[in-house]
Amino acid sequence: MSPTPGLSPEWGTGDAKPGDVIWSLLFLFIRGPYQALKPQRLMHFDYSSHKYVFSISNNFKSLLPEISPILNKHYSVCAVVGNSGILTGSHCGPEIDQADFVFRCNFAPTDVYSKDVGRKTNMTTFNPSILERYYNNLLTIQDRNNFFLHLKKLEGAILWIPAFFLHTSATVTRTLVDFFVEHKGQLKVELAWPGNIMQNVNKYWKTKNLSPKRLSTGILMYTLAFSMCDEIHLYGFWPFGWDPNTGKDLPYHYYDKKGTKFTTKWQETHQLPSEFKLLYKLHREGVTKLGLSHCT
Repeated sequence: MSPTPGLSPEWGTGDAKPGDVIWSLLFLFIRGPYQALKPQRLMHFDYSSHKYVFSISNNFKSLLPEISPILNKHYSVCAVVGNSGILTGSHCGPEIDQADFVFRCNFAPTDVYSKDVGRKTNMTTFNPSILERYYNNLLTIQDRNNFFLHLKKLEGAILWIPAFFLHTSATVTRTLVDFFVEHKGQLKVELAWPGNIMQNVNKYWKTKNLSPKRLSTGILMYTLAFSMCDEIHLYGFWPFGWDPNTGKDLPYHYYDKKGTKFTTKWQETHQLPSEFKLLYKLHREGVTKLGLSHCT
């Protein structure tokens, strides 16, 4: 793959690459000190009415690093790992772990599935709704301990928390902030809180005929990877309920319980087949590498 993917036929020499468009947007003040963010500043939400706001507290500000954890970072080969059921039985774990930088989506588990998805994690997203769905909003000691132990496994990684997408995340975000302040110094996880980025991100992908109600986490991580990586390998990007190699049924996520039916609930907000079609086009043109078969 060319180290200058923006010169591929898909993007054209005059096109802006997704990374160029997003590089200064994807993290709060990525090119400068996070300390420029003042307490009591009101943040709006990308996908909610402008009337909703989130006030930056002193605790929130205290969690921001002095500079972006990826400032001036660049890697040769990156893996972006989606959560599709196509990874089940893929044996792609060792190949994924060989990448210089590994992006993952939505705090997906790896331990039990490492043979197929690997263990290495340099960055993972964390939608605030995960705290409600899997950790009961940290309402019990057991919930808090489970969350803490799972975070400990990510030591050295970046936790990317899209707190300013939907106003419904505000209460959970405050719970997260309190938890991280309480355990400051005990966890070696870098925290990243993207600001109001989606208007610009959506505008960019609309030029590529991709304009869903909301872009998926996977396409956001792919966009960021374009800023940081010469070569991008995609795994687990298959939004269909059947295996393209065997025709057998697949779960929606590789970590879904056995027997879980493929869900199409994502159709309410995402256009995953359209995203896949675009990524597959980039794969055919040599811009990226999209894995759809078992690894050897």
